[in-house]
Amino acid sequence: MQNTNEKLRQQFSARLTKEFTRIGLPVASPTQIAQEFNARYPANKIAAQTVRKWLLADAIPTQAKLMNLAEWLEVSAEWLRFGTGKRKAAKSGEKTAEGEVGVVVVGKHQAAIVPVVELLTKLSPQNIRLVENIVRCVLASQENGS
Repeated sequence: MQNTNEKLRQQFSARLTKEFTRIGLPVASPTQIAQEFNARYPANKIAAQTVRKWLLADAIPTQAKLMNLAEWLEVSAEWLRFGTGKRKAAKSGEKTAEGEVGVVVVGKHQAAIVPVVELLTKLSPQNIRLVENIVRCVLASQENGS
């Protein structure tokens, strides 16, 4: 049975491959993709091996590189990483039907929360409020030393 992380990597890889193909980049040439990426984002360079790992579902980019990829491919980082939310990125400062556009950056110590957030996106607004209340109760209990 496939574990969740492996499944998420494969889904990410499929979206990335589709988007590279859409903009005319040869997915058979990780070297060319890395060169194009590095020309656009010199402060965040990658190796061809890194691209190969993304395309073969062996790895997922860091948050910074994911944001660069999303900008380059003109898709939302949320959609590229998780397949949720709107595919097209909102322009800077643009409002969506949901309200203000925002990005949550998760540090490496909080990475365990990413699968939880993915699950939360599938809940109804009523159930999200329920989960929020449960979390608040747990936090209050934790703060009281229980």
